[in-house]
Amino acid sequence: MTDPTRQHLEDLIDRYVRSELTAAEARELAQKSLDDSELFEELTFSAVSKATLADRSLRERLETAPGAKVVRFPLKARIFVAGAAAAAAILLVLLYSSRLSLLRQNQPTTAENQSRATAPHPPLVAALASSAKPGQPVLLASDLQPLPIHEGAPVFRSLEPDSRSPRPAGSIISIEDGLATVDLGSLDGLAKGSELRVFRNERSAQPSVRLRVTAVFRERARGRILPGQEIQVNNRVQVAGATYLGALLQQVDALSGRGDSDAARTLAEKSVRWAETANVQPAERRKALQRLAALEYQAGSLQAAEKLYQSALDSFRASPPGSFHDESVTLNNLAVLRLLRGDYGGAEAHLSQAVAQSPTTNSVYGQSKNNLGVLAELRGDRQKAEGLYTDAVRAFAAIPDASEQERRVVETNLARVRSAR
Repeated sequence: MTDPTRQHLEDLIDRYVRSELTAAEARELAQKSLDDSELFEELTFSAVSKATLADRSLRERLETAPGAKVVRFPLKARIFVAGAAAAAAILLVLLYSSRLSLLRQNQPTTAENQSRATAPHPPLVAALASSAKPGQPVLLASDLQPLPIHEGAPVFRSLEPDSRSPRPAGSIISIEDGLATVDLGSLDGLAKGSELRVFRNERSAQPSVRLRVTAVFRERARGRILPGQEIQVNNRVQVAGATYLGALLQQVDALSGRGDSDAARTLAEKSVRWAETANVQPAERRKALQRLAALEYQAGSLQAAEKLYQSALDSFRASPPGSFHDESVTLNNLAVLRLLRGDYGGAEAHLSQAVAQSPTTNSVYGQSKNNLGVLAELRGDRQKAEGLYTDAVRAFAAIPDASEQERRVVETNLARVRSAR
């Protein structure tokens, strides 16, 4: 019985000799020859024979030569040397063709190559140190950084569930031996030497006398009654606005330090509302605005934080004007928020102003220089960024009490842009 596989193979060989194979059939035959030495030899001899017989002049010279006796050798003997060379050539071509085919199968398409070539690199994204990942340009704005969390640590102005909030007013609860005791204490911001205004009753608009605190407890305080002063039990006493606001903000920090950010924000909002209506200096209102702005930023409310810092900056136009240092701190913080939001122009203007009005030995100068470097790096100007980072490094080196963390941030930023050259 005829073997169908062998019959198919012989048919391929016959058609190969007649040059009738398709490209796919030729590859099939070549692949089979790698595993079959006899087939490989037969194909080699056939190829060389075809090439020889196809050349008429060469065929005639092989069969006869002038003045020489024609000696015929078997076909295999006559083309042994040529066959060996042809076999090597066929094997090389076959291996090359197989390799080329594999590469073509794995090679990306033209569209894929173009896509890879034109795909943009991921843009740089800046961040504050508290959230920055390796390779990110790091901004400096100490007021925006979250306060360190102290798990289980005792906190001034107790945050126990039964602890009350600070109060702006209280009353005289007792008078003894020339000392008046009031129901306000350190929880409400009082300290030794604090001054309390005393009113005769709830309807009084003007204080009758003032009481200076001589001893302070958590929820109580005592003050000596000066000769000639008329003070009675149940007289209303009022804490100075700045003192009460300071107590609120200290408790905000205490809540934040314990990780209770929601409660801290709620109390900070209360502080801002109270400061907007109370008789306090613009500098005191700014403290409340900026503390709430930092908490809004940490909660992810970037626009709310920016709006609060803008209000704080606007307050510098009020009388009395604030210090250049405080204004520069506000400018730097607001610039960082705008830079994070993508407002590079607004950020640059604020940072440039902060640098211009700050002494070089002031930390806000170094912070703003660093942040200008981040801005230049985000814009792709590494050379300018390197110069600004270098200025910031020099600035922090000249500040005796400079933050070690901020100095390391600037040095890391500088090292990154230098390594990218």
